[in-house]
Amino acid sequence: MSLTETTLSSEVLLQGIIFRVDRQEVRLGDGSLSKRDIVRHAGGVGVLARTPRDTWLLVRQYRKALDREVLEMVAGMREPGEAPEDSARRELEEETGYTADTLVPLGESFASPGYTDEIVTLYYAETGETPGANRLDHDERVLVEELGTAEMRRRMNAGEICDSKTVVAWFRAAQKGLI
Repeated sequence: MSLTETTLSSEVLLQGIIFRVDRQEVRLGDGSLSKRDIVRHAGGVGVLARTPRDTWLLVRQYRKALDREVLEMVAGMREPGEAPEDSARRELEEETGYTADTLVPLGESFASPGYTDEIVTLYYAETGETPGANRLDHDERVLVEELGTAEMRRRMNAGEICDSKTVVAWFRAAQKGLI
């Protein structure tokens, strides 16, 4: 049995600020027809940043889609034509004021492939000692928090840090011996 789906038609349902929603009619591997709504996204980066004090930089922000505050790694969208590594360095500095002395790729994570093509490229960073001023977007409100390794583990195990990109990056960094 083929799992491939062939696109027969596609229409744009919504062109939003940061994404687009397409509706596709598809032919399934068995020949039957179905529809798929797909959120198209430029992609993003996530940076699991460690300071020389052996603390981890996280950002707390209100996420309207969840209607609550979320504690997560530094992350953001890629600008058109921007390499993921450049996006990671830019986002780290914009959100925290820190620069990355070391940047190690941790691979990619699919945000939610059941309905979006968003891919988040993950990095582990070791920062410089002293942050400069952050440069948040006009509508961005974040609080930077520093946690030790034991506290990071405790909060993830307690479900207080449940952002998927943060958990995936932590796991991959641990697998590479970076934690």
